Amino acid sequence: MQFFDLSHQFNLNDILTPVKTLDELSEQDWFLAKVRVDHDCLSDSETIEGLVVIQSNQNIQIELGWMIEDTGHELQVLFKGIETEAIEKTLVTINGAKILDESAQMISVQALSLWIDGTLLPMMPNIRRDIKARLNLWDYVEYDG
Repeated sequence: MQFFDLSHQFNLNDILTPVKTLDELSEQDWFLAKVRVDHDCLSDSETIEGLVVIQSNQNIQIELGWMIEDTGHELQVLFKGIETEAIEKTLVTINGAKILDESAQMISVQALSLWIDGTLLPMMPNIRRDIKARLNLWDYVEYDG
């Protein structure tokens, strides 16, 4: 039989959300789940931006902002705040788990960004190609032909 301290207020999300470390995240299989484009066709901005959802086999999701930069010979996908400077506050959102460090403290955004750049992105070597494959870039590129 399990007893609860009735004087303590419980948050249902704290009870139902699993707790993971970065090492445990590294052991999961990750895949590209969703690509969203945030582009205003009426503006003159040549920048294409959006959001990508990367999901694990244990149903944990990481949402990252991305942008496409034209280098002159290719369209390069960069992750905002990780591979680019954070012009505005770029949030990396994790759904489905709480990420703690070895001392059971919430992980910092900087540590999470370093893990994404150093571990997650190398685990998904084709993610940039997969993002571009899901977009119809001809909708966003002017062609003089």
